[in-house]
Amino acid sequence: MDELLIPSATGSGGLLFYNRSPSERTLPFETFWVRVWDQNLVAATRVYAGYVPSHPGSLFAAMKSQWSGWSGSITWCALEGELSLSCTHDQLGHIAIEVEMQSSSWDDTWQVKATVITEAGQLESLARKAVSFFGCEA
Repeated sequence: MDELLIPSATGSGGLLFYNRSPSERTLPFETFWVRVWDQNLVAATRVYAGYVPSHPGSLFAAMKSQWSGWSGSITWCALEGELSLSCTHDQLGHIAIEVEMQSSSWDDTWQVKATVITEAGQLESLARKAVSFFGCEA
């Protein structure tokens, strides 16, 4: 899979993971890009996996296993801090994915915070697509 798209249930935004490098799934994972958009906002950054493969695949697997709800938030943060995701469940079937991005850990020139809403009924599909895009769960 070339990308993992999470359109916002509100219809006005989304979250896109794309440009995994290397694209060959049998090679060690190095980087991916992420884009978030909503109304008048569009932001993208490259995320580094680091020396130990790190990606949000485990976040989507954790949400899928708790699809009926959880208390607090389920979070994931990139090793170098350029992306963090914090997910909450409102017990009515809505999942809020709070996205925090910055240009890079060594070039701290911009920061963005946005929320993408998805439905609990989408969690199994998102987890499956995350494994397809990122590879094995981290």
